[in-house]
Amino acid sequence: MAGVQRLLVIDDHALVRMGVRTLVMQQFADSYAVEEAGTLEQGLARLAQAQGRIALVLLDLQLPDAKGFAGLRILRRDHPGVPVVVLSGAQDLRIREEALRLGARAYIGKSADAGAMDAWVEVLREHADGPPQLSVPSAPPGAAALRTAQGLGLSPRQVQVLELLLAGLDNQAIATETGLTLGTVKNCVSSVFLGFNVRSRAELLGMFPT
Repeated sequence: MAGVQRLLVIDDHALVRMGVRTLVMQQFADSYAVEEAGTLEQGLARLAQAQGRIALVLLDLQLPDAKGFAGLRILRRDHPGVPVVVLSGAQDLRIREEALRLGARAYIGKSADAGAMDAWVEVLREHADGPPQLSVPSAPPGAAALRTAQGLGLSPRQVQVLELLLAGLDNQAIATETGLTLGTVKNCVSSVFLGFNVRSRAELLGMFPT
């Protein structure tokens, strides 16, 4: 374990912040210490005070002082090295895709259903051991894709899904292989496609022929 990291939740709803804190205390007490902010201004102040010690930001898209993607754009501009996970009650796929395109590491709904909770836990688990450390063999099929993935900043889980995509597995097979929910796999696949600027498996495979 890389030690306790600082997690910043920027959300104007106290119940959401409390929910994240409770989840972390229950499952990741040895990995994260939670800090909270109710506005973007407060969040930016926390980041400045932390001087690079915030490992992950959970960001609401509808803050009193930052509506839509304004907060995400500012965070990516001012703190490009800090991963941002977007929290939103919107289920619009276009909003999710735009958030990922703008640099969000993941997009998680605020619903309390099992799928959303699985996604929250998965994101926290990905970052619990620190930054991704990719080990790329000398030159097997897909090595170029993995080197590119490292440069794109894909998460360890997304890299794992990428490897299985390159091996020809479909979403259900990837879910079975990794133990992830199908919804989490679909999220990872979408992030991989956006990172490589492709729209299909065929396009992705065409970039890295074996």
